Amino acid sequence: MNRPVYRFATFRLDVAKRELHADGVLRTLSPKVFDGLVWLIEHRDRAVGRDELIAAVWGRADVTDAQLGQLMRKLRRTIGDAGDDQAFVRTVPRFGYRWVAPTEIEAVPPADAPAVAAPATEPHPRPRRGRWFAVAAALLLAVLAAGFWQLHRGTADARDIVAVLPVAVTPEVGRDSAWLRLGLMDQIAGELRAAGLRVVPSDNIAATARNDGKTLLDEARVGTATGAGHFVAATVQRVAGGWVCRIEWRENGRVRREIETSADDPAAAARKASRQLLLALGRTPAGGGTEHGDAAPPQWLERIDAALLDTDYAGARELLEAAPANLRESVAWQLRLADTDLATQRMAAAKQGYLDLLARPAAELDATTHARALLGLAGPLAQEGDLAAAQARLAEAIALLEGANAPQLLGEAFYGRGMFGLVQGRLDEADADFARARIAFELAGASLQLARLQGQQANLLSARGRTAEAFAQWSAAADRFERFGDAEMFVDALGNAATEQLALLQAPAAQATIARAEPWLARLDQPLSEALFRFTAARVQARNGHLQAARGMFEALLADPATPQVTGMEATLRTELAEVALAAGDSATAVREATAAMTRLRDPELASPVYARIRNDGELVQIRALRAVGDAAGAAAEARRFREQSAGDDGAAAHAGLAEAETLWPGDRAAGRGAYEAALAAARRDGVPATQAAVIVSYAEALLAAGEIAAAMPLAGQVGPWADGDYACALLQARLYAALGQPEALAQALGRARALAGERPLPADLTAAARPRR
Repeated sequence: MNRPVYRFATFRLDVAKRELHADGVLRTLSPKVFDGLVWLIEHRDRAVGRDELIAAVWGRADVTDAQLGQLMRKLRRTIGDAGDDQAFVRTVPRFGYRWVAPTEIEAVPPADAPAVAAPATEPHPRPRRGRWFAVAAALLLAVLAAGFWQLHRGTADARDIVAVLPVAVTPEVGRDSAWLRLGLMDQIAGELRAAGLRVVPSDNIAATARNDGKTLLDEARVGTATGAGHFVAATVQRVAGGWVCRIEWRENGRVRREIETSADDPAAAARKASRQLLLALGRTPAGGGTEHGDAAPPQWLERIDAALLDTDYAGARELLEAAPANLRESVAWQLRLADTDLATQRMAAAKQGYLDLLARPAAELDATTHARALLGLAGPLAQEGDLAAAQARLAEAIALLEGANAPQLLGEAFYGRGMFGLVQGRLDEADADFARARIAFELAGASLQLARLQGQQANLLSARGRTAEAFAQWSAAADRFERFGDAEMFVDALGNAATEQLALLQAPAAQATIARAEPWLARLDQPLSEALFRFTAARVQARNGHLQAARGMFEALLADPATPQVTGMEATLRTELAEVALAAGDSATAVREATAAMTRLRDPELASPVYARIRNDGELVQIRALRAVGDAAGAAAEARRFREQSAGDDGAAAHAGLAEAETLWPGDRAAGRGAYEAALAAARRDGVPATQAAVIVSYAEALLAAGEIAAAMPLAGQVGPWADGDYACALLQARLYAALGQPEALAQALGRARALAGERPLPADLTAAARPRR
């Protein structure tokens, strides 16, 4: 397929020829400037992170900000985008860049025969289901090979991606039809991939089929989910003399190539047909008919692989146990058994299986199999708490994968290492790994994995206080999961998007996000996933003032058997119950729930950054509850302890400073003012609107109560943009207008607060001030 020609303003960019013309005149660009320009344009649907752009242009991570800045200055000068206009490339603060110029793709005549990605120097291994995402994914590790970007540069157009559809079987042959549909699909995909084509990972197709509740998919459905531009549709049919396989290569709704072969069994017929198709496309089929030199019939392995693709782990285990003796002694069988144990959480068995694999003679393990065993072993080791051993295995995998040509495996490894960095608070390292994972997944055509990656990048942005960007990432991920029909991931993404909306002080919008997910809950088969979503839904109810409904949902979750499976979940629920009780005026219950929550949240087991914001909320609500029941001394002592432990964390410093300020004011107004100012400075560094608003509302209300209207005005003005979605901010606006003696503005602000109040009663002094005077 031809690379596109882009037109923007007076420019014409021919990607294939690597030429940029302005008003018909050829412009001279350095290779890196050209690559950067193409990357931004080809990804103009979103913002491109700095690390991603560095990886795209340089192919490595050890590039300074100064080098990237110099590149962008040259790029801007080339297209006349200097100065503050940013009409072509917009700088996204604290993130990267986005191409914003109106851009068109010039029509090019279709070629007679489809051109696809250049063949790789080594055959791609057949990808297996990404089990590491589900089990200890935070501990998977690998590096990008030195020449990896060179391979990627020539295949950046998503339309070059090939999707192999589940195979149609006629007539139906009972239980065998299930493995034939997915097993032969995976076999054909492996043949095409080994010849150098970019093929959608089989687990992406299987997920789409599984989520649709069917295994026969049309091109439109798969194309929407995966972005593929070429499709392979195959049928196998039993005939008197054996089996016939018919394969069609389709583009734009048309059949461009058709192959038909026959053999004694369906796998052999499909293998012959796929190889003839490759020859018709001008490709050389890879040699060999078995994997890793297994002498056993490949059909048995294909049946096992089909079961694993369909997440039929019981069926896979049954096949593994019934396999012929010579297969049971093979590397391929042993690897699949360990993978099955890992996928079904049999961690001790998985660990031993990977160790047995690694103990085999080196000549029996190719680099990819060796690396997969090391990566798989990292999960059980980490779960045992032996992080040093896990990281040592990962270091070995790095060396093995440096020269391997396995983009999906590389992507999963970078994804895993990024998660490892994220949960340990090594955010820069996680950011770099996620950027590399994105490149690898794009090369592999792994749209489902890209969506999962987008979610982890959103978590990273959230950890850095970049809440708006995190929300955008989760929303985009949700859209991708919806296209795949993946109910579990779609609901999870929307739950996380709603969480970010609460942090952005958009509680009504978060309610709409939750409502979007509700119809999909019936499709969930994971109680834990539903419990986590229900927790977010309850938080949204609480922030919208629906206190009774929220309390009922939180209490139901406390009684849910799935709750103890999530570390720290019970303490988190009790923190939320304390906040609901405080909002409802039940201070005694708030103290009881908050004290129970903080006893757990201060446990060293929950000391990681993952629990930081939950811990901060719990500390603040406990101190406020103590003050509400009249225990000023206890509140002050807790506030001092909280402040002493909050160093180095802006979110904690903001909450601790706020708690201390509220205990000092109005008794020691000077000290209270200092605490408020320190809390406000920390909240602004933290960057989360909800944190900033909490400090500003408390500070401004304290100033208004003290008659310092002039000092309160600029603070109240800062939360004005949030008053349409946040009850506390709306109330602050009303208090300011009441203090200023502005009845019309007060009435309008009170109306806005009333719409957001839910079950929360409006303060009597404000409603009295709003009544017309006689």
